Formats: sequence, C-alpha cells, structure tokens
Amino acid sequence: MNRSLYFFSFLLLFSNACMSSDVCSDTDKVCNTKELLFSIFSTPKGIYLYPTQSYQGDLAKYGSSIEDSLQNICVSNKFFSPITDFSCSNVLPVVSTSTHPLSSFPTDYGLPDSTDYPVRGPKGDIIATSWTNIFPGLLMTFEQASITSQTFWTFSNSGGAYNSTDNCINGTTTGAAGATGDPKDSFSAWMIGDAPACNEFHPIICLCYRE
Repeated sequence: MNRSLYFFSFLLLFSNACMSSDVCSDTDKVCNTKELLFSIFSTPKGIYLYPTQSYQGDLAKYGSSIEDSLQNICVSNKFFSPITDFSCSNVLPVVSTSTHPLSSFPTDYGLPDSTDYPVRGPKGDIIATSWTNIFPGLLMTFEQASITSQTFWTFSNSGGAYNSTDNCINGTTTGAAGATGDPKDSFSAWMIGDAPACNEFHPIICLCYRE
C-alpha cells in the first residue's frame, strides 16, 4: 500500500472512531476529517501560538522537571486549541526557564528562526516576521491576533531572557511572584507586563510548528 493511500485510510478509520465516541465536540478538529485535511494542506507555514487553560505559577508540578511539565501542559491543551494548523507536531511552551530562556529556543530546541516561519496567532495572523523579531516588538498584540486577552505566565524579561527574580522559584511554589505577559502590549515589554503572586491563575502560551 503506498503512503498516500495508507494516510487517507488512517484518516477515515480515525474519523469513524471519533464519530462513534461520546467525547467529541463540534469544535474538536481531531474528530473532523475535513477540518484535519484542510489544516494539513492549506494552512501557511509558520510558528503558531495558542493559549492553555489557566494554572497557578507552580508550573513545574506536572512533570519531572519544569521543562517537561510545561511541555506536558502544552501537549494536553493543543487538542482543544483554536489553532488553524492543527497538523503541526512540534510543540514548545512560550515560557522561559533558568536553562532554556525564550531567546535561546532556536539553539536549544532547533526552533526555526527565519522569515520562512513567521510567528502567527492561532488563526494565522502574523505577529512577528520571525522568532527573533518577537522580542523588539510585535506587529499586533496577542489580543488582536486572537491568542489571548488574559495575562499569561512567561517568567521572562524583555528580550526573551529568563527573569531570575520573578519566576515562582522556577515554577515550584505559589508563594512567590512570577512574570506575566501583557496581551494588549505590542512593544518590547509585552512579555514582562507584571509580576503577580504565584497563587493567581493564568494561562501559558504555547507554540506549534511543522517542518
């Protein structure tokens, strides 16, 4: 069986399995073959951002490390996200840690950093022409790009550096403060709009791209 036939057979089987399930919603793209095919073949290339549900600042408790925990959060929230490019499989949290600040993602994780991969909101709106270009300022705010209208955990300073002061002690406690991003700010301070108490609930932002 050639690869194309195998792929479409898999989609048909998966769609039938979804239609027989009681857990699928009308907006769940995984259970809609038409939506999935449209996503794979028609969405423009880029790094797509999407929000998660809200969490307190002790973000490290969902995995064996802060990085593993953030990854788990992003993967579990992706299936219910509003991203147009649902076929993207490379997922990362837009949160700095002491070992992996946002500015180092291209080096640390191989994140594409060129104008071939503009940074987009979940529906495709371009907020920056490349990953590096999100740090000096945005072409539109997170709110305007339909990413989120809520403040969100970043643990970052301007320029994508790790915020060594406001990070909920690297995501391990609700008894400190953590840096949050401002969804209404398009200037370089968008990732350090405030530093609320870590017992507050805020989403994180995740990214997703396909190679």
